[in-house]
Amino acid sequence: MERHESVPIILAKFFSERRDVNPYASAAMMRSLDQVMRNQLANSLALAAAQWRQLYQEQGRALHTPSRAQGLPDADALNQLRHLKAQADALSTLTAHIHALGAPASDRVYHRLRNNETLLTQLIDLDRQLAENATAFDQILPQLTLESWPVLEADFHTHLEGITQGLRLRAQLLTDIV
Repeated sequence: MERHESVPIILAKFFSERRDVNPYASAAMMRSLDQVMRNQLANSLALAAAQWRQLYQEQGRALHTPSRAQGLPDADALNQLRHLKAQADALSTLTAHIHALGAPASDRVYHRLRNNETLLTQLIDLDRQLAENATAFDQILPQLTLESWPVLEADFHTHLEGITQGLRLRAQLLTDIV
């Protein structure tokens, strides 16, 4: 329960929460659930970044050592190496962005300007969609190898686009005053 709510609202919440089957009915629990879901998403993205970084390292080891006969490595292999590194760096950046996401404040001014429970419910729904995309990442990761990444990359980018879209919606939701 929010400390700044009026007595009738507090009483109504008290009596409704007693019969409520939702354990996340209070704003503090909803904030905690939001944080847990964001941490899970960041963990999945960090694992994906580590997997792409491992592919980058394997590709780097596969390049030959320069010699007089062949001084420069193959251009296609270098392009693949750059692409794998860029993918790993993008996922690491996205992970850091998720860790830095804002959450609604619990002060009186904020509560007067916005409907806090509705906003928290919407955030949790968005976080659930983000977590579903993270679960799809987790299913793709075991299959990701140097040979299979060109095939799996399209599915990977589809889920990555879903995550970036969800993050944009989340940021917009937090900046709009309802």
